[in-house]
Amino acid sequence: MIDWGAMLAGDAPPMEQPAPPMAEQTKEEESPNPSIVAREAEGDNRRRCAECGNLGERGVCLAARRGEIKASRHYMPLRDILRRCEGFAALQGDPRSVTCLTASILNSSA
Repeated sequence: MIDWGAMLAGDAPPMEQPAPPMAEQTKEEESPNPSIVAREAEGDNRRRCAECGNLGERGVCLAARRGEIKASRHYMPLRDILRRCEGFAALQGDPRSVTCLTASILNSSA
């Protein structure tokens, strides 16, 4: 038989803390994983979804929602997996984006 009195009296083990909201998770992702930085130094051109302008605030891929890539319209990718994606859109000010690289080449040649 279950001893409900003991369970309700506070003798039960503490529950896990809930996961932080998505806004707090994005703050923690500001410093990239060292293994990802090492891959980028080796010339690996894969990117994380967390570096994409098509990743919505709630973690939904906006490129999939618009039908630009073959995925469910409610696709929520894992943010830290390196991948090559046809729907990737560089964030503004990304030093590896084509527009920033082109501008730096033009400025250095002038």
